[in-house]
This record gives sequence, structure tokens and C-alpha cells, in this order.
Amino acid sequence: MFEDIIRKVQICIPFGLLKEKYLPLVLENRINPEIGIDGDIIDTHSKKDLLEIASLLKQEGLLITLHGPFYDLVPGGMDKKILKTTRERLKQTFDLIPVFEPISIVCHTGYDKNRYHEVEDEWLETAVDTWGSIVKDLEGTRTILALENVYEKRPALLQKLLRGLNSEKAGFCFDAGHMNVFSKTDMEDWLATLGSFVKELHLHDNNGTWDDHMAIGMGNIDFESLFKYVEENHLRPIITIEAHKEKWMWQSLEALSRSERFCRIIQYSGS
Repeated sequence: MFEDIIRKVQICIPFGLLKEKYLPLVLENRINPEIGIDGDIIDTHSKKDLLEIASLLKQEGLLITLHGPFYDLVPGGMDKKILKTTRERLKQTFDLIPVFEPISIVCHTGYDKNRYHEVEDEWLETAVDTWGSIVKDLEGTRTILALENVYEKRPALLQKLLRGLNSEKAGFCFDAGHMNVFSKTDMEDWLATLGSFVKELHLHDNNGTWDDHMAIGMGNIDFESLFKYVEENHLRPIITIEAHKEKWMWQSLEALSRSERFCRIIQYSGS
């Protein structure tokens, strides 16, 4: 079952590490990568450079997802110059769709209640405008936008954002690890509120104190409850393992192979 799982999930790998270290391992083990693209990669690599790697992956029939840049980006920001720069960086990312032909691009909303609580309505309107123009450009491609929870304390704002976008090309990437650290409410509330929008899952573990991105089973996240929800509601999400060490990636695969419920749901997942 271990081999079946690795072919049905995505594994997060920053582009730099993929190019310099992990490409042979990815090709040998037929790993479907979720490739992290940051601003530095965009600025220092031509599309031809990126296409060399993408072509190797596609020739092997591997499915690609992307994780877009997030450092310093403010898709709902109040400062117009910074907002303009954010939108330009996001456009550069989504311009890579013909290169990688990803089935999804995961992005952060950039929302932090500690900074934007008093201007939440304005933030939301701006964010809908930012992502709305991107979503329109996804029409006619195989790619979806998956907005991921990070510092959001509750699911209501993401629900408003996704309702504002109102598109099958935009959905929710539920990150269980981020929920466990940053949320003020539990998994049940997140899934009850946003379950109908779920298009991707990010799986990694922690103990609720820091976003450690450890192997599944090393922390205290109740993944079986998540898998139960997915199975009972007939969801077909893309599933990405986002452990941040190679050994934790293998440990996560081993842990998932012992979950009968997970082994059932990946037979019908979006990957």
C-alpha cells in the first residue's frame, strides 16, 4: 500500500531543493511534487530554466502542483504600492501555468487579524479583487487556485472570500497543522464551515505550539477525524504531505499506510 500512496499524493519540495538535490529521488520513486516557487526563484530563473525541470517531470507522467510565494505579500493590503507589487508577483507565478501545467496552485491569503481586524471589510473587498482577476485567467486551464489557512483564527473570513470569488476554479486548501497552531476554533468548525470548498489538504503534524511541519504521528493532530470527514462527505481533494524533512516525509507515508480510512479515500482523491 505504501507504493500506492506515494503515487496518489503530492510531496512538497521547494524548487531550489528539487533542482539541486531531490530530482533523482523524485524521478526514481515517481513522486508527484508540490513545487514551492518563491520570489527569488522567479527573479533568478528564466522560463526556459524552469521548463527543463517541468519537462522531465511531465515526461514521467508525474502530477505537479505549485505553492506560490507568500513572504511579504499582501493580497488584501491597504498600501496601494505594496498591493501593486503583490499583484505583480502573483501574476508572475500564475504566468508559469503553461510551464508546469499544475493541477493546483496553493496560495496564502495574507490575512492576520492582529493587523487587519479594524479594516477587515476593506481587506476582504481588496482580496476578492486580487484573486478574482487571477481566477478569471484560470478559465480554460486545468489549474485551480487553492487558498490556504495560515494565521486565520476562525474560518468565517475564508468563507466570505471564497463566496466572494464564487468560482469552481477557486477552493480551500485545509492545512491541519496551521489550524492546530493558529486557530481559536477546532477542526470540526473549520470543516463544517468550509467543507464544501475543500479542494486540497496539507498534511503535517505539530503539538499545537509551533508550526513544526513534522511527520504525521509525531504531534497531536487528530488526522483520523479529518479522514473520516473526507470519506463520509465523499470529498476528492488533492492531498499534499508537507513535512519539512526527508525522513519525516517517509515517516508520514508509513503512518498513512497504516490508516485504513486514508487508504480508502486516496483511491478517489483528486491527485
